[in-house]
Formats: sequence, structure tokens, C-alpha cells
Amino acid sequence: MSCSSNKKDDRFDFFNNIDTYIKEAKKIKNPNPEITSHGDCKIFSGQIDLGNIEKAESLCNSFARLNKFLVTIKKEDDNHCKFLNYWLNSELSQKCSSENCGVRYIYNGMDSYLFRNEVYSSLNCELCNINKVELHKMSILYNLHDKRNEIHDIINSQKNLEASKLHESSTECFTNYKKGLAMCNNKDENFCKLLENFKTEYRKLYSMVETKGHDYSKYFQRLPGDENSNIISTAVTGTVVGLIPFFGVLYKVSELNIKL
Repeated sequence: MSCSSNKKDDRFDFFNNIDTYIKEAKKIKNPNPEITSHGDCKIFSGQIDLGNIEKAESLCNSFARLNKFLVTIKKEDDNHCKFLNYWLNSELSQKCSSENCGVRYIYNGMDSYLFRNEVYSSLNCELCNINKVELHKMSILYNLHDKRNEIHDIINSQKNLEASKLHESSTECFTNYKKGLAMCNNKDENFCKLLENFKTEYRKLYSMVETKGHDYSKYFQRLPGDENSNIISTAVTGTVVGLIPFFGVLYKVSELNIKL
């Protein structure tokens, strides 16, 4: 079932707490090796046609781990179902090659099979198929914040400069932000506002990078329109510093003329 267009902007609300969701989503991509596969997911993968049994089982296990986290925060953040809706739409767009890729159908299937497990707690979410354009916009925002967090961790790392990672992640932000701007118009005000929120957060990285010196900051890509802001400030500072000795000479000449 497709999502209602009446609540289009509401589906972006989980971006108000995006850093938390990104952190947990990374955990389920790289789970602890000691965490074994849910037996119920093995049954699910054999009963639901996603075009690939292994992918279906992997999706179910990731969903079970994510669901466990979302249950713990649902009292603090009521946007957990909206994030889950985005996450499942995104996963199915990459993994599902069959015609049975309806988000509600897959969610209800996993939910019903896992419900047999006593440690599983259903969120009772109402999920729907997000249209491709809207999903693409969500993915741009999600990836922008994901890379922003990566850059923040690189800057604060005690390891030696990871120049290639810093350059790669910041360049990706530059490119995706530019794509987002091209898609931003008055018809999608909420997306534009969230893109602006990202810019505000990303600009906080500028001063952090600059304190590391030029040999570090040269690997960092600023957002479109901000590329030369550091050059301008440096040029102005250089001009002021250069004028100091000049004014000193003028002062001495003036003082000499007075004495004469």
C-alpha cells in the first residue's frame, strides 16, 4: 500500500533525531558475531518470496535487532515508526527483486513470525510504500548526516590524519548537498528546511577542521558556496598584518617631520 500524500511532510519527522537512528542502524549492519540468527527468521525466509532466501533472512535479522532498539526509545521519541518505514523501504529497494515487495506485506510477515519469540515486542507500526522521489530525498538527507557524523569522528580521532577518508566523505557531502539543492523547491518546503538544518550542522565542522591547520584542512571539502570563505578570511588577515609595518613607517616619518 502506498503512503498517503496528505501526511507527506510528517514522514520526515524522524530526522529531528537522525544522529541516534544512524548510530543504531550502523550497529545492525555490523552485529556482534555472538548474536545468532533468529530461528523464526529462517522460517520467514522460506515462506516469503523476496527473490533470495539469504537476503530475506538477513533482512529479518536486521529488522529484529532494529526493532529491539526502537522499542527501548519509543517513549522518548514517537517517530520510531517513521524511521522504521524509511529503513524498510530503503532496504527493500536494494534487496528485493521479486514482485512481493510491498512494505506492509513484508513488515507484517516478519512481525507475525517474530511475535512467536517471547523476547520480541511488536511496535504495531502502520507502514507503507514511499514513492521513489520521496525516498530518494530521504536517502540524500540520511547519507548527508551519515557522512557528517563520519567526518566528525575522523576530526576527533586520536589516530593519524585519515586524509583519504576525510576527503572522500566531505566530497560526498558536497555532491549530495548539491543534488539536494537542485531538488529543493517551494513544493517541498519540509525537505528544504531539513537540508538547511543539515547545512547548519555541517558548518560546525569548519572551525574544528581549521584548528588542525592547513595541512589538515586542505583535505576537507566545504559545501557549495562556502569553498572560498577560508581563503577570504586569510586574505583579509594577511592584508591587515601587511599594513601594520607600513603604518609604523608612516608614524616614524610624521614624528620626524614634527621634530624638524
